[in-house]
Amino acid sequence: MQFQKLLPISSAHRSKQYAVLSSITIITGLLLYGCGESKVSQCNKIVTVANKTKTLVAPKDIAGFVPLAENIDQIRTEIQAISIQESKLKELQVQLLSMYGDVSQALKAQAKATESKDKPALDKAKQELETAAEKENDIVDRLNALCSK
Repeated sequence: MQFQKLLPISSAHRSKQYAVLSSITIITGLLLYGCGESKVSQCNKIVTVANKTKTLVAPKDIAGFVPLAENIDQIRTEIQAISIQESKLKELQVQLLSMYGDVSQALKAQAKATESKDKPALDKAKQELETAAEKENDIVDRLNALCSK
């Protein structure tokens, strides 16, 4: 059996092949990009974890501040583990992480200041907690607005 020689391919035929291959590559890329998680799915993941804070109970005494801070740290870690591709949602995730970190630090600082009877440090920690709580409302509002689109 003999192999036949391939006919020489004209430059017009090559450009058509190139155009077809380019189109297939672009379409494949777009399809693969579309296979990523949707914004809604990413939103749901963040909201599900963030809503765990609703189950946390405010401590009745100062001894409960550190365990509450540790619970918030755990929620923060879970939110940090969520992979977000959408840029605006990623920005809100970072802000949420920062806010939870601030809340946790303020709670721990309040416990420490109360134990050491350091009134200025206690006042500062309370102010930091209030500031973080104000940020939470803004972040949650923007998260809800973005995720409802």
